Amino acid sequence: MEDLTKYKETFLTEAKEHVGAMNKALLGLEKKPDKLELVSDIFREAHTLKSMAAAMEYNKSSVLCHAVEDVLDALRKKKIRLGDCVDALFESFDVLESTLKELKKGKPEIDTTVLKEKLQKISVKDYTTERSPAVEAVEKPASGVKEAGSEKLEAIEVKIERLDRLMNLAEELLINKMRLDGIKDNLQDPELTASVDSMSRLISELQYIVMQARLVPIGFVFNRFPRVVRDLAKAQKKEVNLETAGEDIELDRGVIDEISDSLIHLIRNAVDHGIETPDERKKTGKPLQGTIRLAATSTKNSAIIKVTDDGMGLDIDEIKSTAIKRGIISATACKEEIFNSIFSGVSTTKQVTQVSGRGFGVNIVKAKIDSINGSVSVDSEPKKGTTFTIEAPLTLAIIKALFVRVGAKSYAIPLVNIERLVTVIQKDIKGMLNYEAVVLNEDDIPIIRLDELFQEPSLNLDKQPIVIVIKGRERLGVAVDAVLATQDIVIKPLNKLVRENKYFSGSTIIGSGEVVLILDISNLMLTKRVVADSV
Repeated sequence: MEDLTKYKETFLTEAKEHVGAMNKALLGLEKKPDKLELVSDIFREAHTLKSMAAAMEYNKSSVLCHAVEDVLDALRKKKIRLGDCVDALFESFDVLESTLKELKKGKPEIDTTVLKEKLQKISVKDYTTERSPAVEAVEKPASGVKEAGSEKLEAIEVKIERLDRLMNLAEELLINKMRLDGIKDNLQDPELTASVDSMSRLISELQYIVMQARLVPIGFVFNRFPRVVRDLAKAQKKEVNLETAGEDIELDRGVIDEISDSLIHLIRNAVDHGIETPDERKKTGKPLQGTIRLAATSTKNSAIIKVTDDGMGLDIDEIKSTAIKRGIISATACKEEIFNSIFSGVSTTKQVTQVSGRGFGVNIVKAKIDSINGSVSVDSEPKKGTTFTIEAPLTLAIIKALFVRVGAKSYAIPLVNIERLVTVIQKDIKGMLNYEAVVLNEDDIPIIRLDELFQEPSLNLDKQPIVIVIKGRERLGVAVDAVLATQDIVIKPLNKLVRENKYFSGSTIIGSGEVVLILDISNLMLTKRVVADSV
């Protein structure tokens, strides 16, 4: 008897794609019931999955797919209406998806007996004998299909663990390249220089290819949300349409993993608290159906993701009042500060639902995005809607950084957070009540001195180097003893001794073997904000 376990990974990967395709087609059919070709699409996916499951001897899944086929056959023959079966079909897809997760863990299939019987009862109903000629041939072969074997293999499935291992090797090569660069500079040997420079180019190319291989279209995440929006809206008797754009924007798999939970929080919050009920929207002259737009764009070093709804908007006066009472902002706070106070747990929602309402959701989003050196902000207009904007790095593993020196130690600042470098005369630094600031383009920018923060002896420089860093719309000047150079660095997790220190987000190893700490820009800004607000 053939050992089928060697095909399990391939089955799970392909089966997940089939379930996703069925979900997508059924969502489209629910919006456009007359688009009968979607019934054929779902049927083909279910039939393929049934055959695959049977071949793998996953009989419960195979039987469930067969029951789904029966319902679809009744639907295409117009014996039943879409409204009679849509929820049961979605339930079936959920069970199939859950089964795949169980199988991946090495557990048995989920029992589908009850659901199978439910589908069978639906499929035997007969409201009419009218047939639908548009979907007579569900499994008719498409015209122009190429003969088997006429196409070359252009893509293969690669396990994530192998990509991770490949990335680790590329990181180790990069660290060794830095060490060789130091040796090359010290020895000044022409042959060694030529050899190291050639190897550096090859390592850079390898690093680029490995990072490209890890990129995943953000549509991989976006595709989950039409179903989430549909189910939440139906449960709350709301009409909500989800629009998406920029699904082809690619991010590192690690970034995708980190931001997906944040987007779920924001989408659920938009449906639950942003979009009004049809009756409420009618009273204000809005279309009965609300709209949530999920869009992604990219810059050179980051991805910008916006979650926008055309709902009731945020109540700025109530947020301000609540935030002031809790000591989060001052009475003179600007609009941006007021809205962003919701990331500190401020909630003006008077009703707690099973979905959201306690004010923790956006707080979790903020913490998650900060952890990947990203930023999140919010803007809103009363009765018009709300927009959350996430800015996330394209990759987490290898980044460009600026090295600075404070005392005898070096530190790294992610280049993505740097707006500009300036050198100011010491007397031009303004002393405010609780902090210092420098004026650039008529703007007062608070500064923080790393020598004071890290308790290093002050050099009392006449000309002070300052790195202007930016996070979202907030800027901060970081005063250092010297600015060194920029280079690619491999981000490593902090060890236990410095993990508790909030000023560092990670570490890196340079060519000399020295461990250099990477500054956490979010917490540096928070430190300066606390000092400034303590007036």
